[in-house]
Amino acid sequence: MEQAVQRLGYVVLGVPDVAESTNFYSNVGHLTVHDAAGGTSFLGGGYDHHWLRLEEHQQRRGLVRVGFQLAREEDLSGVADRLDQRGIRFAEIGDLDGDGIDRGLRFTDPDGVEVDVYTDMLSRAVKPTQDAVRMNEMLHAVWFSADPVAAHRFYADVLGFRASDWIKRNAVFMRSANNFHHALGIFKSSPQRAASMDHFCILVENVDDVMRARNIALRRGAQLQKDVLRHAASGSISVYIADPMTGISFEFCTEHDIVDPDHRPRLLEGSPITRDVWQAYSPGLSKNAPLGATSDLADLANALA
Repeated sequence: MEQAVQRLGYVVLGVPDVAESTNFYSNVGHLTVHDAAGGTSFLGGGYDHHWLRLEEHQQRRGLVRVGFQLAREEDLSGVADRLDQRGIRFAEIGDLDGDGIDRGLRFTDPDGVEVDVYTDMLSRAVKPTQDAVRMNEMLHAVWFSADPVAAHRFYADVLGFRASDWIKRNAVFMRSANNFHHALGIFKSSPQRAASMDHFCILVENVDDVMRARNIALRRGAQLQKDVLRHAASGSISVYIADPMTGISFEFCTEHDIVDPDHRPRLLEGSPITRDVWQAYSPGLSKNAPLGATSDLADLANALA
């Protein structure tokens, strides 16, 4: 089937204090506030109405939902038909004055992740003035699933995502119609952790922007979840900054591969070097030697091994 999704549009996070999180994503994430009212804040870094929506929740912290923009207007009815065939209920969405979305559908995937697909979003007349970090677009989101193979099958069959690469069969990176290496990543986890988010990613202009984002984050007291690295799968150079309010992280990356339409997915080994090619081992040093990762990163590396 054709790829129904053009790109990742936005991520919605539940946070205990919208004002505090808005301040964090403005100062450390370099996003600008487009609108804020009633316990909700919309932030972005490009022409789109928003890339990040923050909602105040005392109990529900972290991922609330993700939104994908469809490649074509007619893809909306096709997605609805395929959801119907699988007995998955959905609701129509769209409120230009409220959330900047024109027409769309909202459903919950088999892991419990709430997903929006939409045709169009309001566009700002002028792109926000950017400071030290020049952002190009919202690139991808990664979350956990108890069964990445089944999750891949669902997103391929319903939304037309295509696998770019696997890490064993414990993680899959899937691309949309824009052909960036991945707009969606799904990592294996326990059933209890399924549907929780690992991170989302913003594509920046070049490595200088990655390094400026890193250094500004540290000067402002933020913690790095992963320091600068280059991924084997996508080729991207990245830094990951921890969000202390939700437990997820956000990534700034550059040099993220564009995948040839005829690309055959690789089955990559589950090792620290797959995560960061700059950690290439020398003779006599085990490829699984500890790299000074935090406990969370060690857990993730072990899960993918």
